[in-house]
Amino acid sequence: MRQIIRYSHIEKLTEEVADVFIKRIYVYKGRKIEIEWNFCVDRGSS
Repeated sequence: MRQIIRYSHIEKLTEEVADVFIKRIYVYKGRKIEIEWNFCVDRGSS
């Protein structure tokens, strides 16, 4: 959460920000892209 707050003011994606938030990017045929984030979002129980 600290990292999110730290970078909440950014206006563009820099290499530093990408390194903090993105773990991996998968590129597939058919123009499909999957991003694996370095964090997870707890959406609570519904």
